[in-house]
Order: sequence, then structure tokens, then C-alpha cells
Amino acid sequence: MKMLMLGGTALISVILAGQAAAATCSVEALTALKIADVSIASAATVAAVPGTPEHCLVQGSVITRGEGAPEGKAGFVMQLPTGWQQRFFFMGVGGNAGNFTPSSNPVDRAAALGKGYATIVTDTGHKGNGTDASWVLDANGKRNPATIIDFFHRAAHDVTIAGKKLAEAFYASRIQHAYFDGCSTGGRMAMNEAELYPEDFDGIIAGDPAMDYRSNIGRIIVQRVQLASPEAYIPATQLPIIDKAVRAQCDALDGVKDGLIQNPAACKFKPDVLLCKGAAAADCLTAPQLATLKAYLAPIRDAAGKVVYPGQSPTDLAGMKGAAAWSIGQTPPDFSKPMAPWGEDPRYAPSGWNYARQQISYWLGYGTTAKFDAFDVDPRTGKVGAAALKHFEDIFAGLTTREPSKMDRFVKLGKKMIMYHGFSDPAISPFRTTQFYREFAGRNGGYARAQQSLRLFMVPGMAHCSAGPGPENFDTLTALENWVEKGKAPTSIMATATEPGAMKRTMPLCPFPAQAVYKGTGDVNDGANWSCTANRKLLENGKS
Repeated sequence: MKMLMLGGTALISVILAGQAAAATCSVEALTALKIADVSIASAATVAAVPGTPEHCLVQGSVITRGEGAPEGKAGFVMQLPTGWQQRFFFMGVGGNAGNFTPSSNPVDRAAALGKGYATIVTDTGHKGNGTDASWVLDANGKRNPATIIDFFHRAAHDVTIAGKKLAEAFYASRIQHAYFDGCSTGGRMAMNEAELYPEDFDGIIAGDPAMDYRSNIGRIIVQRVQLASPEAYIPATQLPIIDKAVRAQCDALDGVKDGLIQNPAACKFKPDVLLCKGAAAADCLTAPQLATLKAYLAPIRDAAGKVVYPGQSPTDLAGMKGAAAWSIGQTPPDFSKPMAPWGEDPRYAPSGWNYARQQISYWLGYGTTAKFDAFDVDPRTGKVGAAALKHFEDIFAGLTTREPSKMDRFVKLGKKMIMYHGFSDPAISPFRTTQFYREFAGRNGGYARAQQSLRLFMVPGMAHCSAGPGPENFDTLTALENWVEKGKAPTSIMATATEPGAMKRTMPLCPFPAQAVYKGTGDVNDGANWSCTANRKLLENGKS
């Protein structure tokens, strides 16, 4: 209990409030708390099981208001633990949202309820499968300003405010600490919170953030190149030969040849080494296949040739959540069905195809029968037409988070953020995140001062938000708690490889621009033999 400078009666009231019993876990009891704009649909006590404490599971909705748009309605799911510790934990969601499946650090997510957090997640104001974007349009086929602004940032903020009030009323006690944790779209939501509503949370975790949606332009380019002819498709079984070539060129750059590339941006991989010298074979790529790979790795440029979005990382394309899952496809496309080359069920298409399709059809407004060439981008050069790029930027202006100046108020308020990004992310370029952090540091007096507010941890070998052959299992929530509540900024975060088939190893993740360095002796798979020495090795690059 914090010591409060209050009169005797007020102090007794605060103490009694902190000791009050929680409300009954029922629709009637929660509705009786009369939280403005909140409707409770269901509430039930969930018994404790190993790893999950007893809690009240609540589902409901919040009326969203303001931001120059009509009213909307955002659904939420909340867990209210019996052993509440006056903590609040908001989880972001992924893709085009529309459901209650969290997209946040899985280690943090698994631990929060047991730590006594009241947890909450929102569908961001519409229903969907996470890929579908038809909700961008209303029943008349026109853009729906309510669902769009809710997805951008309104729903997360309004549900945060309502969720806090509901938790405090349920427990008759105040929240002491509130944290946001999101990855991918959830990472973008996290950054929007920091930029637009910095008072909402004491600390924020933003993983693999979709800082701008130009990544979808890259997905359109890759699909146009690989679907130009059957010969351009790269079977998933050939991705390991690309990984082998990349490791041959770049594995030793970090000082130790161990199958893990610490800094892919320093890897000047030359794809042409994979070109078949004669007939097509399993250990090389044909010229059309090489064109697909180069489109995947190349940056996106504006009409004048300026880079507007970096290319993808060249590392670890193979694997369950690698390039096949995101861009290439696990199975060959059916060229007789150009509008659905992997079939009508989105589960069988690469995610990049699905998101590009939704982008063309709904976000950009070209319609469901439009082909990818409706968007003016040259797949050979990666150049986007000026009018097309402006249209794109106008559509997504409300969620773009790539400007470090928008973080000024967050920094001034003394709030803390941990960012992380998988260096082998096939969905969102990790080089966009390092670019942002370099610009953030430049605006805030250099890396040492920038690290007083925001620390970035790049994760070698990790794919999109999780998985990959490297150490991809790590605890950012405890690191953030220690920073916010004890003033102990994370100097490293230990990560462990847990994916089937991954290297069984540990590795310290270092605050950018430092890179983990092997001490020269001992097992390279033991993180104790690596350290985050004072170095700026992650600045040795030509891409990020």
C-alpha cells in the first residue's frame, strides 16, 4: 500500500477500498457497476488449472465515440483474476483484426494472468477472421468511417478507458500499473497508443510493428512477379538452398559460424550465385525463380527512385513461418484461377496473397474483381507511380506510425517502451524498425538518451512475432515491469529457442545498436558465453 498524504477519513476510505471484496462474476453484477458505454454479454467464473489461475471471464462491448467519425461498437474479452494485483494488461490483435485472438509476445501473454493482471483484448470494432477487410465498406459499398477509425486507434483507446473503469469498479480498488503488449498489427496499435494516447499506459511493448502499410505494396509486387509464369514459382522445398547460400556468404560476419546471423543488414547477399548454370535443378534457381527472390528482397521505390520501404531480410526463408507461409506458398499456385490461385479457402494461400488481395479489393477500393495490376507499381523495378503512392498514403494516414516526432509527448511524460523485431521476419521488414529507431535516436540526442525512453531488441533468427530457427522465446513484460516500477532498464533480455527443429540454444538480446558478441570460448549455444558489450555492430549495414 502506498503512503498517501490524505486526511484520516480519506486515508481509511482508500485502505478499505483496497481491501474490498470483488464484485460477483455475473452479467447482472457487472452491469450494475454502471460503466458508461459498456454492455456486458457474458460473465462466468473459470476454475484454476495448472498455469492459469481462477478468474472471471467477461465478454462485452464498448460504444466508441469521437475522432470526427460516427459512433461505433468494439467488442472485448476480459479476464479478471481472483488474485488481482492492481495491474492492467492490454493485448493487441493481428492482421485486419475482427476477433479476440491476441497478437502479443506469447511469453508475456501466458504469464500476465498468473501475475495478477486484469487482461483485456478488443476486436477493434468489427467482426472478421483477421484477414478479411470487407468491413472497410458499409452495407452500401462505401467506406465506413466508424469501423476504419476504430481499427486505426479509437477502439483500443476507448476499450482501454472502459476496461480500466470496469476493473477498478469490479475490485473496488485502483489500478497501480497498466501495460500494453502487441505484435504485428498489435505492435502498430502499441505505437499508436504511445503517440496518440501516452497517458493510457505506464509502459508499452511493441513487437514487429506494422508501422506503415507499405509492406503490402511489397506483397503485391512479389505476387505479380511469381504469378507471371509457372516457372517463377519457388517450391518450399527449394528455400533451404537459399538459406544455405546466405549462411555461406554471411554466417561468419558476426565472428562465429554457428548457423545464426546476428545482423542480416550487414549481409550483402548476392542472389545470382544461385542461378542454374544449365537445366533447372533442385540445388539452384532458374532465371524466373531468381526474379521472384529478387522481388522479395528488393526495396520499394517511388517514381523518382527513392526508397519508400526496405526489402525483406535474406535470412531463414525456410521453415514453418518463413517465406513459403507468407509470400511464396506451400503449394504451387493454380494458374488457371488467377483470382484465387490457391483456392477460395484463405488458409491454403500464403498470407501475403491474402493481405494483398484484401488491400486491392477493399482498402484501396479497386473492387473484388480487380487484378493486382490495378495498383500502379512496376514489378521489375519496384517503383510505385506517384498518384498510386499518394492514394495509398491517404488511405492509411490515420494509422501510420513511422514518424519519431509523434513520440515526443510519450518521451516527455517519462513513459517507457520496449520494441522488438525478428531479424528473419518474412512479413514486415525488420529494416523498417531499425530505420525508425535510428531516426528516433537522432531526434532524441543519440542512442544513449533515446534508450532512456525506448529500447529496441532485434531478435536474430526469429520469424514474424515468433518461431524461426533462432532463440525466439523471451520475457519482455518482466523487463518492462522492472524498468517502469524499479527504474532498472533492461541491458539485455535472454532468449531461448523453443520451436521444433530449431537450434537448442540461448542468446542475450541486446539494446540496439549493440549486437550480442561471443566471448570466444565455451559452447556457442549457451547464452552465458555471449554478451551485450558496448558496441554498435548493428549499425554496420547497408539496408537498415
